[in-house]
Amino acid sequence: MPHAARGLTLHSLPLRSAATSHDFAGDPMRPFTTLRRAASAALLLAAIAGEGAAESRASTPYGSALPRFALFGWAGPPRELTTAARYAEYARAGLNVALLALNDPGTFAGNVTRLEVTRPLGLRNFLLDDDLDSVFIARPETYALADSIVSRYRDDPAFLGYYLGDEPPADYFPRLGEWFEMLRRRDPAHPAWNSLGPRGAFPSQAAFESYLRKYVEATHPAVLCNNQYDFQIPVDQHFLTENIAAMGEVAREEGIPFWGVVQLVEHFIFREVTEGMLRWEVAQWLAGGATGIGYFTYWTPPPNAEYDWQPAMIAWETGERTAYYAMVSALNARLAPLGNTLAGLHWTATQHAGSVPRGGTAFSPDHVLLAVGGRATIGRFTDSLGTPHVFVGNSDSVTTRAITLTVQSGRRVHRLRDDGGWDKLTISPDGHLLLVLQPGDFRLLRVLPGTATAGAEAEQASARVPLTSSPNPARGAIRFEVQGAPPGARLELFDLGGRRVWTSRVLAASRSVEWRGAGASGAPAPAGIYFARLSGSAGATPLRLVWLGAD
Repeated sequence: MPHAARGLTLHSLPLRSAATSHDFAGDPMRPFTTLRRAASAALLLAAIAGEGAAESRASTPYGSALPRFALFGWAGPPRELTTAARYAEYARAGLNVALLALNDPGTFAGNVTRLEVTRPLGLRNFLLDDDLDSVFIARPETYALADSIVSRYRDDPAFLGYYLGDEPPADYFPRLGEWFEMLRRRDPAHPAWNSLGPRGAFPSQAAFESYLRKYVEATHPAVLCNNQYDFQIPVDQHFLTENIAAMGEVAREEGIPFWGVVQLVEHFIFREVTEGMLRWEVAQWLAGGATGIGYFTYWTPPPNAEYDWQPAMIAWETGERTAYYAMVSALNARLAPLGNTLAGLHWTATQHAGSVPRGGTAFSPDHVLLAVGGRATIGRFTDSLGTPHVFVGNSDSVTTRAITLTVQSGRRVHRLRDDGGWDKLTISPDGHLLLVLQPGDFRLLRVLPGTATAGAEAEQASARVPLTSSPNPARGAIRFEVQGAPPGARLELFDLGGRRVWTSRVLAASRSVEWRGAGASGAPAPAGIYFARLSGSAGATPLRLVWLGAD
């Protein structure tokens, strides 16, 4: 995204070829002056050994300070307007995470001011500290400075984590890895954080996924975040579906959450975003399993002839609220309860009905959701008890659409209200449920069991189940029966945290697969609740398994 990058002037993504280039705009990491390749294993061990207080916090989960569902505006109020009133205005928009001001120099004094004015509001801050430029794993004499930086912020309840730059190219990952490791050892609760480059900056989906995995390998982050702005001039880019799919895939491999930044302000080749377009962007990220949404931008950047910034949520010249402020505030009032609910669920699939975007997966019926009529983005989720949840988004960002869902006979459906409660919906005798959604709008449904199906209906329902297992609960081994899986399908096992712990390729049209409790690393998986998912199959409802451990 165009960004405030470690004290530089504002840069913009369109400086590079959005579809093919690997050359990220400007130099988003300056003034990180000296870039070094990863230190040797010996130097790394020396850097992290004997760090006193850091060892006493080693049991703290990395990134434990992260909110359940994050809402933030990029960028924050200008440095000279770091006041309680301006950040109260920010919080009233429904935002709970604060990012940098434009051209933030990363000074300790400026950071302290932000912490002081945001603390009473319950806002959490990602902070840039420019002294990190002088910290190197290969230079032990800089370790005391690292200790000092961490001690400045670690105990403040308004502190969320360490900002380390926007859209870093892969060449910067070794240096980032140094900072991540040194900060994590000293302060495991507060993560280091980057927003990464978009899918449109790479020539292929494979190249983009490689970029993401290199970042994860170098830094082992607590959360992934990036942006992909599709609403462009003269034509839309259509990379968002691929972008979200790759972010979700890599995040689940690591067992971490991921966030998405959506296009809001009109500038350069990015066109004006309507309310329907904004809702549509948010819906695509939520359907894909994202647990955080950011808006670019909150405060309008200063006038620039090349980028031609139009008003964002707050106007640059006057500091007055624009129509976008009211639009985002109303949307966030709905997103807070919805996002917190989704964050407690297990994502299983994202499907598309009516039309399938590039990189998307077509809707497939299962024994819960039999059919979808109309153009819709369908996010499939389940809770820890195995109760299916269906996120339904209008795939049209400019027109109100009627979406018809057909659920299994006898099931009950509840809709999440905007206040976080649930309302029971009326379903026709033949199982049809009608949703009329405004442009880009969305709803979350909970599908509960009802009267038992019988006879032919029960046989028809079970025929739609492509994956079964026995025994359940299980100890020692679980046998999966896979039916009708297409070539290339994968049988995957996830823990309750969303981490993929085991996978097996399905090589034949019908087969049995056994799991004896080994995780991805080969170590035994602990006893607990797991979900099995057959990717690429005709159906998305996962199996809920109770694993009692190996023999």
